[in-house]
Amino acid sequence: MQIEEYIVDIIRKEMNLNQQNIWIHSQNRKIPPQSQELYVTVGCVDFLPISSKSRFKMVDATQTKPEYGTEIQTVYGRASIQVDILSRSIEARQRRAELLMALNSFYSKEVQDYHQFRIFELPSRFINTSGLEGGSEINRFSLIIRAMISEDKVKETDYYDTFNARILSQEVKTDEIVLTDLQNEP
Repeated sequence: MQIEEYIVDIIRKEMNLNQQNIWIHSQNRKIPPQSQELYVTVGCVDFLPISSKSRFKMVDATQTKPEYGTEIQTVYGRASIQVDILSRSIEARQRRAELLMALNSFYSKEVQDYHQFRIFELPSRFINTSGLEGGSEINRFSLIIRAMISEDKVKETDYYDTFNARILSQEVKTDEIVLTDLQNEP
């Protein structure tokens, strides 16, 4: 699941919206021409990667595959999430503050804890983007929130704990090169 889906879930539950009235950007959905209902769209408009790491976790050995584990790849970053609230009626104008309440609710904090992401300080203003809709007279307000997220990818990988190797090292006091064969070490 991605950050947009978590935000959609929080807003849908806290604002008591139908599933058809809230969606992730770029899904080519349109507001029905005669609808007076409230709609919300959510989308990540910017992502700043901060860190990426991989770690290995050993899996219990089986007879079919005795030595293997999982590689867990993780990326951390800061996302800018745009939330648009819109309606043909004045409902978007009247309920826009509920977005902030939803994102700062106890349920939101539970979702953030469970999915290991954080919504930073909520913004102090909505941007009136009603003019973007042209002559369609849709009330539209945009809000951009910042969030710290992490995403994991888990895949199976082989594990090697025995192999032949030769280590060459040079003594500091002399120019003598010491050659060690790891297989012959006790």
